[in-house]
Amino acid sequence: MMRVLPPLLVIGGPAGAGKSSIATAVAKLSDAPVVGLADSAGADQHVVDLVALQLRLDEHEEAPLVVIEGVYALALPPIRWAARWTVYVDTPLDLSLARRALSQDDPRAVLRAYLDGGREAQTRTVAQDRQLADLIVDGTDELPDIAARIHRFIRARG
Repeated sequence: MMRVLPPLLVIGGPAGAGKSSIATAVAKLSDAPVVGLADSAGADQHVVDLVALQLRLDEHEEAPLVVIEGVYALALPPIRWAARWTVYVDTPLDLSLARRALSQDDPRAVLRAYLDGGREAQTRTVAQDRQLADLIVDGTDELPDIAARIHRFIRARG
């Protein structure tokens, strides 16, 4: 089980939803570090090494807040249970896919993975995380507005 450090804000949603950008913007407003689950993944990006994640969190034990973001951030019970606040970035799949594909040098692998089952996997797993979130934000809204809304939410729920 993960040791609880500073208060954790956990942001989840589909790949390409805007989680990393949102996490960075909220972190700037809150003077907090961001820990991305992808940084704690092994060769398989669908698997998070919880020990590696804990070591990353240990680096920030003095922080007033730590923002964790990742596709499976809300799906993993140890992370969700340690969170003080959870946020789901609700972004239409077509927009998420376009963002994800355009972030790659060669978008064909992203498009092929989507066609080969990524859409069904997202619907079956990540989309279900929406019901686990304390706050749902619209990933099509302007980034400063989303960050401000989340910042107000965590301040109000202290």
